[in-house]
Amino acid sequence: MLSRIFRGESDDSSSSKRKRQIDTLKVFNDNVIEVQEDVEYKINFSAGGQILSIITTLPPDFPHENPILKVYPPVNHPWVNEQGIITGAPGLLNFTVHSDLGRVVQAIIREFEKKPPPLVMHGVQGENYVLPQQSQKMSSTPPHSTSSPPPPPAPPSPTPPMGLLPRTIEGMPGPSRHMTSVYPDLLNASTSELQRLWESEDRLDEAVLGLPEVLQLQATVDELMARNEEIARETLSKQPVLERLKQSVIEKLETVATLKETYESLSQKYQKISEMYSPPQIKEALWLAAAKSDEESERVAEEFLGGEIDVEQFLDMYIEKRMLSHSRRIKEEKLSQQLLALQKASY
Repeated sequence: MLSRIFRGESDDSSSSKRKRQIDTLKVFNDNVIEVQEDVEYKINFSAGGQILSIITTLPPDFPHENPILKVYPPVNHPWVNEQGIITGAPGLLNFTVHSDLGRVVQAIIREFEKKPPPLVMHGVQGENYVLPQQSQKMSSTPPHSTSSPPPPPAPPSPTPPMGLLPRTIEGMPGPSRHMTSVYPDLLNASTSELQRLWESEDRLDEAVLGLPEVLQLQATVDELMARNEEIARETLSKQPVLERLKQSVIEKLETVATLKETYESLSQKYQKISEMYSPPQIKEALWLAAAKSDEESERVAEEFLGGEIDVEQFLDMYIEKRMLSHSRRIKEEKLSQQLLALQKASY
């Protein structure tokens, strides 16, 4: 499984790695212009008063295939070939899936800013760019006599195959030294050993699983899984309490619903009673009661005149009805005066 990941056989993994590389390009560099999404990017910078651009083209198999970096306008630099393509940058030579494209481009820009290369003029040979190590070697080499011919130029050093690390770290930049500390066994292995390792998935998995970073990552994963299991057990242990609280909430909601119905019923009764015993209603009831007492007193008088009751009964019943009517009318008049006073005070 790990070998498939390292060989990029997962489309989702390759897509995420490609996006991460593009993100590093934007993080470590300014003035990144997207010429074509996920394919071509342009980074402008200034070196020696000249505005230069590095055009980064990402092949379809990137990052499993090296990016193509081209400087424009063309410059005379040991890292740049005649077509303006950057081929000799250490970060580009040692580029792997785990490299950062942004750091590689950043290192190239810093090199050009630190040692501005001359532009390649059409029809004019630019000034040769000499590395400090080369200048030291040239200064230490004794001059040849005029009679002896100059030594033949040294053949260009072959570009190491992609995916293989160099056997020496002398003169390598920081990222390569970091790789040597992470993969010391691979640096000491021969090409045939690396080829056998690459062709055997079991050996490759064993080598990858033995890396300190992978071991640390596995320990972190185990720790997180243990923590997740602990949280899951704690959650399950609280399930009965949660169910009891849920049932309690349901019962309280039912109680609230019952109390709401009772409240609405009592509110309606209160409204009726409030209307029945309001001051205007009481005044009206007193007036009707006084009128009723007057009618009853008149009926008693008619019964006396008709000889239906004697004098004593007439006096007792008539006086009682008249006193009751008089009392009710006095109360009705006082209540009317109070209501009138309240009505005036409210204005």
